[in-house]
Amino acid sequence: MRRRFAFGLAALTLSAVLAGQSDEISWIRADGAPGWRASIPRELHQDGVTASPLLAPTWFAKFPDAKIPLAPQGSFELASARGKVLLIDYWASWCAPCLKELPHLQQLHLTRSGAGLVAVAVNADEDGTKALESAKRLGLTMTIGLNDPDVYRTLGVRTLPTLLVFDKEGRLRARWDGYRPGLENEITAMVDKLLAGNPAGTTREVAAVLSGQGRLRALWSRDLAGTADGVLGLPAGIEGGRRVVASGGGELVSFDAAGEVVARVMARSTEGRLIDFGTAADGARELVGFRPGGMAIGVIGLRSGAERSIALPAPALDVAASGDAGGDGRRLAVATMRGAALAAASDERATLLQGAGGVRSLAAVPGRGVVGLQEDGSIGALDGSTPAWPKPAVGAEHLLAAQTDGAAAGPRTVIAAVSGRFFPEGGRQLAVATYAGHLAVLDEPSGRILFDAAWAGVHDLSAGDLDGDGHDELLVAAGRSVTALGAAAH
Repeated sequence: MRRRFAFGLAALTLSAVLAGQSDEISWIRADGAPGWRASIPRELHQDGVTASPLLAPTWFAKFPDAKIPLAPQGSFELASARGKVLLIDYWASWCAPCLKELPHLQQLHLTRSGAGLVAVAVNADEDGTKALESAKRLGLTMTIGLNDPDVYRTLGVRTLPTLLVFDKEGRLRARWDGYRPGLENEITAMVDKLLAGNPAGTTREVAAVLSGQGRLRALWSRDLAGTADGVLGLPAGIEGGRRVVASGGGELVSFDAAGEVVARVMARSTEGRLIDFGTAADGARELVGFRPGGMAIGVIGLRSGAERSIALPAPALDVAASGDAGGDGRRLAVATMRGAALAAASDERATLLQGAGGVRSLAAVPGRGVVGLQEDGSIGALDGSTPAWPKPAVGAEHLLAAQTDGAAAGPRTVIAAVSGRFFPEGGRQLAVATYAGHLAVLDEPSGRILFDAAWAGVHDLSAGDLDGDGHDELLVAAGRSVTALGAAAH
């Protein structure tokens, strides 16, 4: 179960954040038996600890599933260049900069085609006969293509010449819009690098692993238009192949399991942290977005982008979804500065719940209801579907996750948490992000720290089994990026 928190609403000062040397997390057992306590150091550079970089594959656009018409006839399928370096140049016979660039590309064709270079010169505005005549006058022997408007738009050609270079995996590794003297040296260097299989530039460091090296690897990492406010893993089977959705830069961006963007929806009202609200009565998937301290929460249709809001009686602290995952049985529980409030899917305003004025944090128990953490540290059900925990969580400020047998709680400096099955050896783990910049994964039954990384700007977490292998991937929102982590070996 995923939890997200704010750390600024209760006048959290910098001195409070820095006080002490660690963030303490506790497991409170539902049966009253002793649980565990774990400490996550706040220092990012610890004596005697050698950090290792956590590298994520750099994302590159891939060539489209398309064909380029050839002169005088036939077509060139872009996918046929897989395993080779593909150079595509858009030109015209009236384009003076093109005429300066083309001889250099012809020389590359002559000297590198035997090493695996495929060069295609696409005439942007002439028919097959005229394109061949122009190419002959220029002494071009490389493949001559003709403009296809759909491919032209897909590749984003806006000026002539435009040169694109794809690597052996079909990834766009470089493009040049326009020509300037000396550019041929850059083009040649890039082509030679890709022909040699040089991996430079294909990875980037996203974090520094402090312990548990080799347990998690970065599957993909994608940048957003703005700060990655929230990230959410979605179950399989959602229309369009959506498996991960992130909020940032005023939009919701949906990714497939491999990290490719499948949809973008403008969503101002749902900027912030995200919760899966299941399906509406008409079958449309909905998400909830909120910002701690806000006086309303937003509900948005994942596919349509239709937005509505639910007003709150006081500033929001935390939100959890409960009830049936589909139809009219869906409800939202909201912890506010005045206590817990409830709202049905069709409500325009959430209503304060009597007797829950001290609730400051929430967690949904899988298959059950929602429990709330009171100011006095006690944990109890909001709707009577889950028994109250018999002992208080002394000193706890946030519920991090809840199961039928207990709950994890921590200080306000733990800003995000998610429970999942991230490792192949079985059992559940608790991943937490701290204000100090740690991403730690703990063994849920024992509290043992299995993985710890220094991750700048980490502020939201989620989980989802993206590859269908029975183990969850850990989704991390940090800075302007969303990264998917998976077990290094199954």
